[in-house]
Amino acid sequence: MYDDYAHHPTEVRAVLTAARGVVEETGGRVLAVFQPHLYSRTEEFAAQFAQALSLADEVIVADVYGAREEPRPGVTGRLISDAVTVPAVFVDAVSDLPAAVSARARVGDLVLTIGAGDITMQAPFILAALDS
Repeated sequence: MYDDYAHHPTEVRAVLTAARGVVEETGGRVLAVFQPHLYSRTEEFAAQFAQALSLADEVIVADVYGAREEPRPGVTGRLISDAVTVPAVFVDAVSDLPAAVSARARVGDLVLTIGAGDITMQAPFILAALDS
């Protein structure tokens, strides 16, 4: 399991390209767990995020970490998850990520939490869920 601060489509593409190289050697899969950062960025780059995230084998998208921005009508992480071309799911609450990951991850998978929001604090909870 790794955590990466990527919060722009170019950065997401780079981290998933690197992850793909790792799992090709181990035979595992890449499971990307992404939290969009900012409503404006999500709205502007939803299609590019979806394209980049489609480099993973499976994707879990959390809702937007708004930081300094107010929510925008219709702008959620679902804009991204609905456009991903590999199996993907949208999770409303970051606190639901551990269960979502443990339901999908397999032994040998590389799990990546990606984003600049509070997703960075989920790794211990995801690891605990994977151990149970």
